[in-house]
Amino acid sequence: MEHTVDGVTLTLTRKFHAPRQRVWDAFTTPELFITWWGPQGWSTEVKEFNFTEGGINHYGMRCDDPAQGDWYGKYSWGKMVFSNINPIEGFDYKDYFVDENAVEQAGMPVSATTMQMHEQDGITTIVSVTTFASEEAIKTVIDMGMIQGITETWDRLDALVTE
Repeated sequence: MEHTVDGVTLTLTRKFHAPRQRVWDAFTTPELFITWWGPQGWSTEVKEFNFTEGGINHYGMRCDDPAQGDWYGKYSWGKMVFSNINPIEGFDYKDYFVDENAVEQAGMPVSATTMQMHEQDGITTIVSVTTFASEEAIKTVIDMGMIQGITETWDRLDALVTE
């Protein structure tokens, strides 16, 4: 995975040796989403998944790996609010840190992401462009391990779509 940080914008690019429809389905089908979303050693559950414009994906990632120390057994909750859905080509979403009831966590960064998927010769390239409100906000999530987390998450996606 390639990544660049430019001011308040994080761009991620990765190729998957799978048809775009298969990659799209992994993002938009809750039964598939829970099998790959989250870093290694984490499992995901979905409380609400409505992949429509204005719809919400409220999910919780739980650390199942005792080797991850203080995180073991704890949850990290998130909420995506979808917009601009263009089937199998891309979608936009706002991403929030929330609690188990989908209440936004004060002081935590909110981001806006545009996901684009392109296919050529059976290889799908995802370009994800995420914008934060400030350089402090992007630094916060990078310091939290976002790059490692998304790399491991997309490794799990790769394993799913190339089966």
